[in-house]
Amino acid sequence: MSIRNLFLVFITLFCLTHNKMYGQLNSFENLEQYNEIGLFKSSLKGFFKGFADFGEPFQLGGGIGIGLRSYNAVGGPLRQDPFFYTINGHLNVRIYQIELPLSVVMTAKNTTSSYPNFSDLKESLKQNLRDKANSFARIGMSPYYKWAKIHLGHRAMNFSKYTMSNLNFFGAGLELNPGKIRIGGMYGRLAKAEPIDLSLTTPNLPVYQRIGWAAKLGYGDDKASADLTLFTARDDENSISIPANYPEQVTPEANLALGVTLQKLFFDLVRIKVDYGNSTISPNALDADSPDTGITNFLLKKKNTTYVAHAIEGSIVLETKTFNAGVIVNRVDSNYKTLGTYFFNRDIMDISGFTQFGLLDGKVNASLKAGIQSNNLDKSLPTTNKRLIYDAQLTYAIPKVSASFNYSNNTARVNYLLNQNLDSLNAVIVTRDMGLNIQYNLPTTNEISHAISATGNIQDVSDDIEKPSRTLTSKVLLGSLSYMLRLPSDWNFSLRGNYTQNEISGLQTDRVGYGLGVRKAFFENKLTIGVDGNFYNNKNALGQKSKNAIGQFMVAYQLFKGMGINLQWGLLNTTTGTGPAFTESIGNLTMQYQFSYVPKKKSKQEKEKNNKAE
Repeated sequence: MSIRNLFLVFITLFCLTHNKMYGQLNSFENLEQYNEIGLFKSSLKGFFKGFADFGEPFQLGGGIGIGLRSYNAVGGPLRQDPFFYTINGHLNVRIYQIELPLSVVMTAKNTTSSYPNFSDLKESLKQNLRDKANSFARIGMSPYYKWAKIHLGHRAMNFSKYTMSNLNFFGAGLELNPGKIRIGGMYGRLAKAEPIDLSLTTPNLPVYQRIGWAAKLGYGDDKASADLTLFTARDDENSISIPANYPEQVTPEANLALGVTLQKLFFDLVRIKVDYGNSTISPNALDADSPDTGITNFLLKKKNTTYVAHAIEGSIVLETKTFNAGVIVNRVDSNYKTLGTYFFNRDIMDISGFTQFGLLDGKVNASLKAGIQSNNLDKSLPTTNKRLIYDAQLTYAIPKVSASFNYSNNTARVNYLLNQNLDSLNAVIVTRDMGLNIQYNLPTTNEISHAISATGNIQDVSDDIEKPSRTLTSKVLLGSLSYMLRLPSDWNFSLRGNYTQNEISGLQTDRVGYGLGVRKAFFENKLTIGVDGNFYNNKNALGQKSKNAIGQFMVAYQLFKGMGINLQWGLLNTTTGTGPAFTESIGNLTMQYQFSYVPKKKSKQEKEKNNKAE
């Protein structure tokens, strides 16, 4: 499908999403009436309504939190940093009806002591600030007023699934959503230049600076809508210099992606959705120009190596008050790529049907899904894998009993990368999972409450079905049983037992555990104190055994409105048959303060008094 034809399809379907508009334009009747109540007037009605309603001139709210974590080990090596600091804060300033939200998180650590050391803290914070200033700073804000929002600094925006989806950028963006109209846009740096670092023993992979922009136009509501998205990005070939003999060679890329998203509810019963993506990629923007041109050549000049790939997801769903049922089709070319996303499930074709319904006046709810999944769409692989995928979830709930059951068999082909110029990680993950959970609240004649819950889960995972010689399988069996007792005096008791069987590459490990917990609230729930203990026995198929004993104490207290403090301290003792026992201790102290401020308005009498005084 050419870009020109795609635009024609979008315009036609856009008109169909507004039945009244389509009918009147088709017959050219009542144009005067349509002009009075037509698309633009109905959509822009109230566009500026409320701007004069300024509301409160100033409001301030937010919070600040401090976290301290101490760690120590006796009889064994330290497995964590001995002391860790966390400082977080968020602030929301509202000036009339404009919101200005801000947030920040800072961390620091001691490397030599399990106690606070202000000298280490000072040096760690300095280093933290230097690191953030160099490359890890993420500062941004998104002030908004009603349906208008501005993004500034380091932000992430979502335009469509197959063009630009939640990719972090440094720049500016805009979202306008008055009524049924949706307008969006962004411009900024998608990747920061990372030149060659000759000080490294292992050559680093250089990264070009990448600049991109996106635009979105849409109209409609839940019953019918159409959205068109355009995204383009290009690497700056002059942002870094790579010698010809450098072992890690990369090329600057360029991309133009077009997305169309349509959905329509027919007869208040059948919903049709389509999400289409068309991506044109130039793997090397320095290649010679291609003689082929098109209407988008001014946005992306085609090279000899430029190629086009497609992705589409569509669904037809029957929506009723008692059940939903439908069909979903998902197809993504094996070479589909856009510079506006982090990763994609590519080379995949899914056709599946699903249904959701309730029985027995809503006591039973079911969700069923089954379909066929295949790969090797371009026939470039020696074999093609086809799998039957299915998923079933059942829930049952009455006042005293609740139960849930799930069973699934799914495959996910993942091409994951944090930086699009780094080597990708390819994996095929097959997961079979079955779980059951039952909870029963014992009937009582007083305010004492008893509850028993049982959970079981079986999971089977393999990570590469195409190369059996490289397959690493994992099988996990989990089972737990717990009893909870709550007394009217705010005493809470819990007793539990669990069993875990884990098999990785043929080596089986079994764990049996028991636990007991007690918690009590005082002073109208302002103070809570609790203790918890767990014991585990572990052994594997090689005859190796170990034991773990865990104890934890916690206290939480609300000092005053908005201010709370929480202290947790725990011990972990580990004994093995092959080495000495060792004990680890972990303590956490957190303090959190939430606040809000609205200036007090002067009464009419106070204003009159001040006027007289003047």
